[in-house]
Amino acid sequence: MRDIINIAARRNPYVQLILCPAKVQGEGAAESIVQGIRMLEEQDVDVMIVGRGGGSIEDLWAFNEEIVARAIFESRVPVISAVGHETDTTIADYVADLRAPTPSAAAELAVYEYQAAENLMKEYQMRLSSAVLKKAEQNRQYLKQAALKLRLFHPRQKLLENRQYASDLELQLRSRMEEILQQKRHQFALYVEKMKGLSPLEKLNQGYAYVEDKKGRPVRQIADVKEGDAIRIYVSDGMIEAQVKGMTEEIQYHA
Repeated sequence: MRDIINIAARRNPYVQLILCPAKVQGEGAAESIVQGIRMLEEQDVDVMIVGRGGGSIEDLWAFNEEIVARAIFESRVPVISAVGHETDTTIADYVADLRAPTPSAAAELAVYEYQAAENLMKEYQMRLSSAVLKKAEQNRQYLKQAALKLRLFHPRQKLLENRQYASDLELQLRSRMEEILQQKRHQFALYVEKMKGLSPLEKLNQGYAYVEDKKGRPVRQIADVKEGDAIRIYVSDGMIEAQVKGMTEEIQYHA
C-alpha cells in the first residue's frame, strides 16, 4: 500500500486517493474484498486497484473466489488487478480490465504522470499556436492575392487598360498612316517626273511645237491639211496663228 501511495504522489501530486481497507486472506476475506469494491463503486471513482502483496497460493486464495471474480467483472468502474508478485496469477487477474504484475506497477498504470502530461499540453499548445499562425499567414496571403486580383479585374483598371490600348493603337495607326503617306508621296513624285516626260508642255519647253487645224484637230502629217488652211501653232509661251502656204513631203536636215 505504501508503494502505491508513494508512486501516485510522485507521478501526480494532485491525484486523490481513496483507501478502502479489507481483509485479503483468511476467513471472511472474500466478503471483505467484495464489500470494498462495492463501496468504491458508490464513491464513483475513476479507476480501482484491487490487490495485495505477495504470498503463498493459500494466502492469495481469496482472489480466486467466485464472489470476488463476479464483483470485479460486474464493476462499473475499471478495475486493475494487482495481486501478489509478477509470477502470481489468480482468477481476479482474468476478469479485471487490466492486470498489473505488482501493486507498484498498478499505481503507475492508474495514475498518469503529471509532468509528462503538462509537457504534452505545452507541446500541443505550441503546435496549436504554430498552426494558428500558419493559418493566419495563409489567410493573409490569400487576402493579399484576392485584393490584387480585385484591383486587376476592377472596371476602372479595365477601363485604364482599354484606354492605354486605344492610345497605343492610335499611335500605331498614325505611324502607319505617315509611313503610307511617305510612300505615296514618293510614288507621286516618280509619277510626276514620268508625266513631265510625257507632257506636251514639257515638249514645248524643249523647242517642240503643237499644231492643230481650225477645228482643233491635231495635225500629225501633211495629209491632215491642204494649202490655204488656217492652222494654230502652240509653242511654250503662246500660240501662233498661221496659214498653210505649201507642203513638202520630206524635210532634209542639214548638219
